[in-house]
Amino acid sequence: MFLLTMIIRALGVALLAVVLFTACVKWRASLQNSDATLPRLLPLPETGSLSSAKDLERFRFVVFGDAMETPRPSATIQTIFRNIRDMDPRPAFAISLGDIIEGEPTEPIDTQKISRALHTFLDVARVGAVPVFNAAGNHELDDVDDIPSARMLRIYEQVIGPAYGSFDYGNSHFIALNSSEVPPPGTKPPPKRTTGQMEQEFSYISPRQISQLTADLEANRDKAHVFVAMHYPLKPLTADDRLYPGHTARELIELFAKYPNVSYVLAAHEHLYYNPQDSSNLTHVPAYIAGEPTRYLVSGGAGAPIWVKPDEGGFHHYLIFQVDGPRVTVALKRLP
Repeated sequence: MFLLTMIIRALGVALLAVVLFTACVKWRASLQNSDATLPRLLPLPETGSLSSAKDLERFRFVVFGDAMETPRPSATIQTIFRNIRDMDPRPAFAISLGDIIEGEPTEPIDTQKISRALHTFLDVARVGAVPVFNAAGNHELDDVDDIPSARMLRIYEQVIGPAYGSFDYGNSHFIALNSSEVPPPGTKPPPKRTTGQMEQEFSYISPRQISQLTADLEANRDKAHVFVAMHYPLKPLTADDRLYPGHTARELIELFAKYPNVSYVLAAHEHLYYNPQDSSNLTHVPAYIAGEPTRYLVSGGAGAPIWVKPDEGGFHHYLIFQVDGPRVTVALKRLP
């Protein structure tokens, strides 16, 4: 009888050990899986939370980029947020393509100044009365040497939140990439011109973020549309404004081409409007039907100083996207 009791106890302990081991393995796997794909992207603080879509097939959202102007948010971005507030029906949300502040700190860096600038933009963004998402730009994340730094990222995360991620809305999936990640030590910078300036800015997307992006795209093959937002363009008007290094841009273009539901890749950085698929058309964006090749757009006209002439896309503007099932239309709204 004593021996039988001991055997039963031993089996119980062994069973408990198996259960605990299995739970530990599942817990570790869940941690790994949570890091394997893009984190959830949150709206900017104090701009509200994303509500459920009333109609999964039909909704609209606003896109703009390069809103920064010194010493405070431009009159243009304030107009854009007032227009968003007054739209009927009001858009479900808005997406910023980065450069919401001037940034560009100088030594000794005043972290409070950067933090105040971010808070000032949040004050303006609240006027739109819709959740606002931001794909972080170089002005938010570059340090005094025009290279993204950990200390600038910390300020951004403290005030704004994660610098990249994704979320669902209606029949679609939305991704914001951080194209100004902190490069690893020893990363080769862009070559310099004879003037001493870099030919390109030091933009950077890590292999880890690309791996997370790939897993995220794979997990959302069932969505009607995937919209990708980033600051540095993959197909800019001027080659020097392209995401650096060049092989990363090519890798991303090839990656997006593998997923027929990647409908739009939206970027800014260039202070202008540019549609590489229809560059001479500065009045409207042709409608898109799911399954067509991915469309690339540059929208950097939300307040920063314009770079080119009006007939080259140099005007302040924002974009209104209307999703109707498999069809997407985009209204180009020019501003003075």
